[in-house]
Amino acid sequence: MDRKKKIYLQYGAIFIFIMVFGIINFLVKTPEVWRSSMPKYNYATIPPKDLMDLMSLNTELIIVDARATDDFKNGYIKGATNFPYINLKKMEKALKKDREKIIVIYSEDGKKSKEISDVLSNLGFSNIKNLDGGINGWIAASGEVVK
Repeated sequence: MDRKKKIYLQYGAIFIFIMVFGIINFLVKTPEVWRSSMPKYNYATIPPKDLMDLMSLNTELIIVDARATDDFKNGYIKGATNFPYINLKKMEKALKKDREKIIVIYSEDGKKSKEISDVLSNLGFSNIKNLDGGINGWIAASGEVVK
């Protein structure tokens, strides 16, 4: 066998080895991606009246104000903790131990808190609630604001 044929056979063998290894790797890893063991959760949007009811009934309720710190200082819902939306990593880390508790998230008008609720529910938080209308909806429903 001449030298060129040997080189082509070696390259062919290497190509087949890489292809077989890639297919095996794909078959092994695919179930982890497609059938993740982590359940998918959805968040619920609740009106201010329902939050008022939850606050009167539930001592395990966690309320998160996702607005900027300056907005939080101007007024917030009683019992709320401020985690600005720009600090999602810090928010997720702080709430990790309370993954199963009811967590209500609100922003100025409810739009930013919808995005945060979606992210947290995809991270495995099972009981996320988004306040409909945000703090503006809360004030319009005569909710108490602490200044």
